[in-house]
Amino acid sequence: MYMILLTLTCVTVARADVSTDVQEWHIVRCLRSISQRYFSTGETLAMSLHEEALHTSGRRSENFTNWGRVSIDVVGYISEEIHRSESRSVVISNVFTDYDPTEWKSNHKPEIYLLLTPSSCNHESDIVQSVKSQLKRLSSYPEWNPRARFVVTVINISFKYNAEELSQRLLVQLWERKILNAIVLIPLTNTSQSQVATGTRRRPDGLVMEVSALGIYTWFPYQGPNQCSVVDEAVLLDMWLMEGEGNFVRNSFFFPRKAYDNFHGCELRVATRVTDFRAQNTILKSGNNRDHKFDTNFEIRLLKLITRTMNFTLIFLPQIKNFRKVQEESGKYIGYTGLLMNDKADIAVGGIIRSATSTNLTDVTRSYWKVRWQWFVPCPVKFPGWQSIFRIFSLSGWSCILLAAMLAPIVIVFLARFRIQENESFKRFMDAVLDVWALILGVSILSLPRTSPLRLFFSAWMCYSLAINTVFQAYLTTYLVDPGFEKSITSIEEVFTSGTKYGFSSTYFDRNFNDKANNKHQEILRNRIDCVDMVTCLLWTAKYRNISSICNPGLVEYFYYASKYSDKFRGSRLCELKEASVLASDLLMVVQKGSFFLDRMNDIICRLVESGISTYFNKFGPETYRLLKAKSSASKTVAEDYHALTMNNMQSAFYLLLLGHSLGLISFLMEMLYFKIHL
Repeated sequence: MYMILLTLTCVTVARADVSTDVQEWHIVRCLRSISQRYFSTGETLAMSLHEEALHTSGRRSENFTNWGRVSIDVVGYISEEIHRSESRSVVISNVFTDYDPTEWKSNHKPEIYLLLTPSSCNHESDIVQSVKSQLKRLSSYPEWNPRARFVVTVINISFKYNAEELSQRLLVQLWERKILNAIVLIPLTNTSQSQVATGTRRRPDGLVMEVSALGIYTWFPYQGPNQCSVVDEAVLLDMWLMEGEGNFVRNSFFFPRKAYDNFHGCELRVATRVTDFRAQNTILKSGNNRDHKFDTNFEIRLLKLITRTMNFTLIFLPQIKNFRKVQEESGKYIGYTGLLMNDKADIAVGGIIRSATSTNLTDVTRSYWKVRWQWFVPCPVKFPGWQSIFRIFSLSGWSCILLAAMLAPIVIVFLARFRIQENESFKRFMDAVLDVWALILGVSILSLPRTSPLRLFFSAWMCYSLAINTVFQAYLTTYLVDPGFEKSITSIEEVFTSGTKYGFSSTYFDRNFNDKANNKHQEILRNRIDCVDMVTCLLWTAKYRNISSICNPGLVEYFYYASKYSDKFRGSRLCELKEASVLASDLLMVVQKGSFFLDRMNDIICRLVESGISTYFNKFGPETYRLLKAKSSASKTVAEDYHALTMNNMQSAFYLLLLGHSLGLISFLMEMLYFKIHL
C-alpha cells in the first residue's frame, strides 16, 4: 500500500511544480484507492520499470532494495517517503540494468507486483513486449511469487488503441507465467469497442455528458468446457472516472477468488513415468499420443481420484526417457522439469520425491506417502557341508582336545613305569597312544590297567572321551541337517569394515553424505558406484555380494517376489540393515510454477491422507495383491520344517566314514606287513 501511496506522493508533488497530465494524476489517485482497499501493511512490494534513460536516486533505507538504476522522476519521491515509513519493504526492478538475480535482499517474497509500462511506446506491441520483458526479469529472481497480486499500469499512450484487446494481450502474457490474480489499469478511449468505454454523468440541466475514465480489466478461466485456460476475453471490472478527485463507478472487488472446485471437464496434461519394474501394468492405446493410458498404479489411481473430484479430463503424455533428470550438460531442462517449464505438461507424477530442484523450478503438492530408504547388504549364505565338522568346536576347543590327546599317552607311560606289576603295554609310548585314541573313538582297548593310579586316570579319560563323543555326534547331526549361515552384516560399521563398494544414485543420495567433516561420509562417496539402474545394483548386491545398496524395502520385496526380475533374484536375497533410515523422502506430484489449482489439489490430498485412502491404495492395490500372492506361494509350509537326510546332507559324514575306513585299512595292512617281516 505504501508503495502506491508513495507513487501518488511523487506524482502529486510533481503536479504542483510541473505541468503533469491530468490522466497520469488520476492514475495515481486510482492506484492509491486500490492500495487502500486491497493491500495490507507489512507486505513486500516489487515495482517493475522499463526505462532506458535512468539515473540513481540518492536516498536509501534498510527496507528499500534497488534492483537497478531508476529514474528520479519516477521513484525520487518514493525513496523520500520510504525513509519516513518502515512498514513496507519495496523492491524496484528495471529491465535495462545488469543485476545478479541471486542477490536478493528482502526477507520475504513480494505479495504485490506493480508493473509500469514505458512512456515511449508507439504501438500496442511495444507495450506487450515491455510487460513480457518485465515478467521475464521478475521471474528470474529466486523470490518470484506468481501467486501475488499484480497490477499492470498502462500510462501515456500516444496512439489509437483498443483498451479491451490490449488488456487481453497483456493478460495473456501474465497467464503464460501462471499469473491469475492480476488486473490491468488502462485509460479508456472513444475508439474502444466497449459501450462503456467512457463514464457518463448527468448534468443539472438533465443532459448526459461523457467523462474520461480508466478501465480495470481482468479475466476468469475455466468458466465452462469451452473456456478453459485460454484468455479469450478481458472482463471490465470497474471504471475510474477522471473527474474532480476521481471515483470508481461500481466499486467492484478487483481480486476475487479464482480458485475453483469444478473445472468443467477441461484437459489436464499429465507427464508420468511408470517405472520399469511395473512396465507390465502399462496399457498403450494405439493411435494419437493423447490416448496413452495407464493401468491402476498406486499414484495413477490417486491422481484419477483427485482429478475426478476437480472434474478434469486427464490427457496422458507419451513416456519420455530420463523422466527424472533435470538438466543436460548444455543447461537445457529435460525430463518432467522441462515439460512443466516449457508448458508442455500441467502435472507430473511417477516416483517423484521432494528435492531442491523440484521446489525451486516447479511447485509440488503435499506429500501423500513417505518413502523410507535403507541400506541393503548381501544376506549371509549357508556354510558348506564339509565345514560342519570343524564348526562343532571352536579353534580353542579343538586345540584343547588335541593337547589333551597328546598329553594323555605321556601320563599313562609315566604312571605305568613307576609300577612294576603294571602291564608292559602301558609302558610303551606307541601302545599308550593307541589306547588313548581307542577311548576317544569309544572302542575297547587290548588290556586293562592293574594299578589304582592308572585305573583312575583311564576312568577320567573315558568320561572325557564320552562327553566329547556325545557332543560331537549331536552337533554333527544338527549341522548335517541344517548347516546354518555365515555371520551377517548387522550395522553400518560392519559395512565399513567389510570393504565393499556402495551402489546408489548420485542424483538422489549424494546430498545425504556431503558432510566433509565426517570421514565415513567421505569414504562412502569415494567408494560409491553411481547406479543409474537400481535393479542392476540390487542384483550385484544379492548375487555377486560385492556392493551395498540403498533402496526402499517395498521395492526390494516387489523386485524379489512379483516383478519381471524375480527369476534373476531367485535364491539371492538382500538383507536390510535395521538402523536409522538413510533418507525418508516425500512422494508427491509436481505442477508448473504458480499453478493456481495447486491449493485445491493440496486440500484434496490432505483429506485423502487423513481418511487413509492413500494408504489403502498403496497397500491394497493390484501390485500389492500380486506381491502378497507371490510371497504366499514362496513361503514355507509346515511340512518343510522337517528335513529328510539326503545324500547332500550326509556328504560330510560319508567323507569322514571313508577317511576312517581308509585309515583302518592302512593300519591293518601295515600290521600285516610288520608281523610278516618280523616273524
